[in-house]
Order: sequence, then structure tokens, then C-alpha cells
Amino acid sequence: MHIPLDPEEIETLRRKYGDFPIEHVTLRVGEAFFQRARTPIGKERRAEILAVVVAPSGRVLVHTKRFYPTGVYRLLSGGIGTGELVEEALQREIFEETGQRVKGACLIGVLRYTIEHGNTRVEFASYVYRVDVEDERVEVNDVEEEIDDFRWIWPVELREIREALLHVPEEWKDWGVFRALGHDFVLKYGNRCGLRV
Repeated sequence: MHIPLDPEEIETLRRKYGDFPIEHVTLRVGEAFFQRARTPIGKERRAEILAVVVAPSGRVLVHTKRFYPTGVYRLLSGGIGTGELVEEALQREIFEETGQRVKGACLIGVLRYTIEHGNTRVEFASYVYRVDVEDERVEVNDVEEEIDDFRWIWPVELREIREALLHVPEEWKDWGVFRALGHDFVLKYGNRCGLRV
């Protein structure tokens, strides 16, 4: 069984970033949630990075993928592999998805999930970061990500992004709720890392 939160690693992160919130939510989902396109769960990853990528202008990067419902964007995320450190995954994922190097980072907090479907129960977590980059140039270095488009938005527009995630087509509903929870976390705690949301 994968452990989303390693106590020693959490302590290391607290020494680096100070005290940060850790919240827990239980999410009951249907079978469709576990299909490849709709979830990061069950892909040899113990958790994920959820990144609020911020340009010098103060704008935030969101993206959509080829297979997402039309018009739905969200914050960047990427898996933390089994045996991979959170901070290693952060650097790797930002480079893979944007071509940028991390100029500065602040750990907003950690959102833990218990995801339930029937008798299946999966523990997962999003390590939520503010990530500062040099500029607004974006170049995907991993074609398997299937990223179709990027947009730079003002942080206050994350509320609209969150609302759109809650109003996806029915077959995407559980995925939309799952992704909206991460955006809720950013809206609630983002000011800890200087985000004006």
C-alpha cells in the first residue's frame, strides 16, 4: 500500500516552509472515476503535486487536455512516484509540463483524500505549491501529458475555474468534484504564500 504522507518528509517540509495546513476529505465516487483519463489514482504514484504556477506578472497558469470536457481548464498537477521525494517531483513535473525551471516555491499545504467506491478505499494526497517561474513562455516536454492548451489568468479567476469543474458533464462529475477540491484548498489557503485569491 502506498503512503501518501510520510511523517519524516512532512517534518522536513515543515522545517523548510514553516507550519502549513493539512486537511482531509472523504470522497465517494462512481466506477468511472478510476478510468485512466479521469484520475491520477492507481498509476504507481503515492500522491501528486498541485501547482499554482505564477509568472512575474502575477498571473497563474491553467491548462486543459485533449480528452477533457470542452472549455474546462484547471491548475497543473503531476504524480509523485513511489519512492520519489515531493520536492523532486515538483521540479520534474514543472519542467515536464511547462519547460520552465522552478524559480521559487512555497508549500501552501497538503490536501489528503480518502476516495471510496463500494468496498474500495484509496488514500491519496495533493501537495499544493505556489511555484514562481521566469516568464509566461510554456513548452511541454512530455507529449504523453496530452495538454491541448494553456491560459494565464489572474488568481481571482480561479473561482470561475473551480465553478466550471463542478459543472462538467455527468460522466465527469466525480473527477470535477475531485479537481475542484484542490482549487478550493488554494482559494482557502493561497494567501499563506502571497496569492491574492
